[in-house]
Amino acid sequence: MAKNNKLPGYVGWPLVGDKSIEFYRDPIKFYHKYAELYKSRIFVSRILNKPTVFIGTHQGVRQVLIDCADNMNMGYKFFMGDIYGDNILFANGEEAAGLREALSYLFTAEGLHSYQHVIDRIINNEFKQLDENDPVDVYSFFKDIATQICLSLFLGLDTNQSKDLTQQITDLTTAQWHGILSVPLNVHVTKYSSTSYSKALDAKVKLINIIKEQRSQAEIGFPVRLKEVPSLNNDVFINNHLLLFSSALIPKAIASLLMSFFVVTGQPNNFDLQAGMFFDKNIEDRVLMEVQRLYPPFMGGRRLVRKECVIDGYTIPEGYSIVFLTFAAHRDSGVYEEPNTFKPERWLDNEVRTQNKLFTFGAGPRSCIGYHLVMNIIKTIIQRLMTQYTWKSLTEESEINHKWLPVVRPKMPVLIDFNTKVEIRHLGDKYATTL
Repeated sequence: MAKNNKLPGYVGWPLVGDKSIEFYRDPIKFYHKYAELYKSRIFVSRILNKPTVFIGTHQGVRQVLIDCADNMNMGYKFFMGDIYGDNILFANGEEAAGLREALSYLFTAEGLHSYQHVIDRIINNEFKQLDENDPVDVYSFFKDIATQICLSLFLGLDTNQSKDLTQQITDLTTAQWHGILSVPLNVHVTKYSSTSYSKALDAKVKLINIIKEQRSQAEIGFPVRLKEVPSLNNDVFINNHLLLFSSALIPKAIASLLMSFFVVTGQPNNFDLQAGMFFDKNIEDRVLMEVQRLYPPFMGGRRLVRKECVIDGYTIPEGYSIVFLTFAAHRDSGVYEEPNTFKPERWLDNEVRTQNKLFTFGAGPRSCIGYHLVMNIIKTIIQRLMTQYTWKSLTEESEINHKWLPVVRPKMPVLIDFNTKVEIRHLGDKYATTL
């Protein structure tokens, strides 16, 4: 039943009461400030000149993503619709379900297996460049690897043989990224007045042309598998999804999680976990789940309420926006004991019902369709590094200042020392590079 009391917070007057600039400047600080002010993990404000309910409870986020999913539309088209074109990220209702069913063929177990040799090849090649004499800027290092993997899988590009084209695509996807970041927070300003936004639209045209060319000649990856799906016979549909999949979003998310994983396990009080993970995959799984809980690569998400619904006891009117905070839900003391403490042992019961407590990649009918591929890339990188190296973080997690949107990432380089394991070093370089 809905709670008798109204939503905590204050919607404010149109335009003058808008708090978009304050929110986007530091979303986590904004959330904590007003959650404390209103003594509630759920409250209402005005963002993008629209009444917006912030949801920070675990139950509330679960209801947004699963129980009330049919009452909501995705809320990202305003920011990215022009830049990426129509695709599954912006679709709703039956259209979204149809797209998901069609795209699921790309992420079957058979598909994941067929992509593994590409992932292994790129990882092995890049790890040869790892210089243990110098600290590694891990976010940049992992982002570069993930970018190469994504371009190889999604565009069928041999990044090692096509370095100029790889760099061109990377520059264009970076221009798109800057376009997303340039969407004006001032509700009086149109996004089309932004120079960065205009460059992002130009980059889209160039990338679509590259995608068309790659589709005609690719011999590996998604372009090949797409030809095997009769229902995927719309060129605009295919090109827009390859544009989305090969964007900067996925590499940055992968790099964000990997950075957090190696920073946390690279702290002196967690050195024993490195050996434990090497000998017991279950420990690795538990550590990775706890990293996802504490450091999700996406701080949360946005929905548009198209039909009145009740979230954690509060009635949310039609026409309101919702911002759900994965970061806050994963630290809900009503669900997690010592929610701000890194405790991999909390996942000893590693069953599906336990894993479903995480919203790192969403949940319900709009969860990340590429989750298993992303996790396979992440685990392959972790296991490859664990086989050959020990590591020490030169940065405390508490010292990292983050940019929160659209993907959580560090403002400054985060450095880690990698050192070849003694037992491998004694076997010689030839053997070590074959592991």
